[in-house]
Amino acid sequence: MESLHQASIKVGLEMNLTKTKTMTNNSWKTPIIINGEPLEQVEKYIYLGKLISFNKNSNLLEIERRVQLTWNKYWLLKEIFKSNMTIDIKTQVMNSSLLPCLTYGCHTWKFTTKAANKISTCQRGLERSMLNIKIIEKIRHTKIRKTTKATDALIHARKLKWKWAGHVVRSTDQRWTTRVTSWSGPPGRRSRGRPLTRWEDDLRRTAGPDWRDVAQDRDTWASLEEAFTQTGVLAD
Repeated sequence: MESLHQASIKVGLEMNLTKTKTMTNNSWKTPIIINGEPLEQVEKYIYLGKLISFNKNSNLLEIERRVQLTWNKYWLLKEIFKSNMTIDIKTQVMNSSLLPCLTYGCHTWKFTTKAANKISTCQRGLERSMLNIKIIEKIRHTKIRKTTKATDALIHARKLKWKWAGHVVRSTDQRWTTRVTSWSGPPGRRSRGRPLTRWEDDLRRTAGPDWRDVAQDRDTWASLEEAFTQTGVLAD
């Protein structure tokens, strides 16, 4: 890191030490020193708008963060959602502003039961608030959705993941996204207990264990998209 810092200075670049953090997935805690200053060690970090962490629950933590950010944006736009504007206008704003906020980075998510519930619960809450409907009124969500005609956030997110997965495995330039997707993990035996849910598990359930080969045919991959978005989510 010190060598990188010195090489950067030679070409007119300077490392921002306040924004540069270190993370580790083991017990190694030896500080990294740059220009006489230790870099801060963190358990999680927001990079390019996404939470990065080695925590096994990082998938849920990121989705919870997206939910909170979406609600924050909703209240920033309360002049629209709490106004007397037509439902069509409110739905257009929801689809164009709130949906991208809620599903940002969904290409990398694992759609477990808990994750799916958090996404759907958030959208249902937004729709009820937009229509000034209270939970105690016990109006079925299917009826509310017929009124709003909003794009289903969970289906939308799963579509984006499906398209992204196909795009990544068809790449031939060995970019980092492709290499990480095909990485089988470190050598050695894994720890005891049920394996953690993997990013590709729901892809395998729809397209089979050879889903990477299936994805090479664009038409075949596209024909499986609807099946993927409609299948049940993974167990937690």
